[in-house]
Amino acid sequence: MKARDVKPTTLSLRVGKNRTLVKDLLEKSKDIQIGTLSKLSSALDVPLADLLAAPRVSVVGYIGAGGEIIFEDMGHEDSVLRPPGISGTLIALIVRGSSMLPRYREGDIIYIQREHDGVLPEYVGEDCAVRLSTGETYIKQLIKGSEEGRFTLLSLNAPPIENVEIEWATIVRFVLPGASRRLLS
Repeated sequence: MKARDVKPTTLSLRVGKNRTLVKDLLEKSKDIQIGTLSKLSSALDVPLADLLAAPRVSVVGYIGAGGEIIFEDMGHEDSVLRPPGISGTLIALIVRGSSMLPRYREGDIIYIQREHDGVLPEYVGEDCAVRLSTGETYIKQLIKGSEEGRFTLLSLNAPPIENVEIEWATIVRFVLPGASRRLLS
């Protein structure tokens, strides 16, 4: 609508519906029928497929669950479906390794929100995507280290990585199992 400079009320009336139709759809308080969606597609002069497209999230790299992974941007060549109910900017990372089995498997996709550097207190004790000051990026349970300002990263089936300096940490917001990703592509 923005690109076409059309207001919700105008668009609703243009497709022959009540004036609040588009507003209700945007607020998700009303379901849409395919005939109405087709009329909206025509009124906006966009393909119906564009209106049906599910939102996607860029897969930006890998995260280690065993072995060192130096985070490198993949150049946004791949994307995955956006999980429901999470607002804001998300990025997706592919799990590599087995130190967090059975919780996270090789090929699983984790979704995170990178909004700050450092570690927020509420992240201690949680599964987090963690980037060390040395560049490695892991998925681990984050706990306080024995030295001030340092943290220990716990695996489910590998020795802890103790007293490391962290560049950033953020909680895992959603996990898409690798097998599900293949089914949903």
